[in-house]
Amino acid sequence: MRWAAAVVVAVGVAVALWLLRSPAPVPPQAAPEPERVLAHADAVPAPLPTPASAESPANARLAELRAMSDSVLRSTFVVAIRSAGFLCEDVVGVDQGEAGAPVWRARCPDLRAYLVGVNDAGGLSVEPTLDHWDAVAPAVMPVVPPRNPPDLLGPRDPRR
Repeated sequence: MRWAAAVVVAVGVAVALWLLRSPAPVPPQAAPEPERVLAHADAVPAPLPTPASAESPANARLAELRAMSDSVLRSTFVVAIRSAGFLCEDVVGVDQGEAGAPVWRARCPDLRAYLVGVNDAGGLSVEPTLDHWDAVAPAVMPVVPPRNPPDLLGPRDPRR
C-alpha cells in the first residue's frame, strides 16, 4: 500500500513538472527577401496608381447643396443648426461667401447667425457667428455747459 502511495505521489510530481515546464523556443523566421530588380535606362517607369474617380463625400455634398432651391436649403440649415444644439426658430436668409465658397451664413429672425460648412466626411458643421453690428465702437459725446445757464431758482429779489 505504501508503494502505491509513492507511485501516485511520483506521478503527481511528474505531471506538475510537465505542466510548469517552459515552452520550447520557437526559431525566428527570416523575413522574406525583397525581389531584386535591375534598373535599365530604356525601361519606361510603371504608371502610378490613380485614385478612384469617385468624388469625395465633401464635394458630393457641396454639389448637392448648390443644386437645392432656396427654401430647401434654408430648411436643411435649420435642421443642421438644431441638431448641432443651437437655437434657431427659422432661417430667414442664406448667403454664400465668395462664389464657390464651401460655407454659408444662415440668419435667424432673432438676429442670431450661424456659419454652416461642409466637413471632410460630407456632414454639415455649424458655428455661431455675429450677424449684426450697431457701430464699431461707442461714440462719446462731449458735454459742454451752456453759456447762460437757466435760472432754476426763479428770479432774484432786487432788494438783496
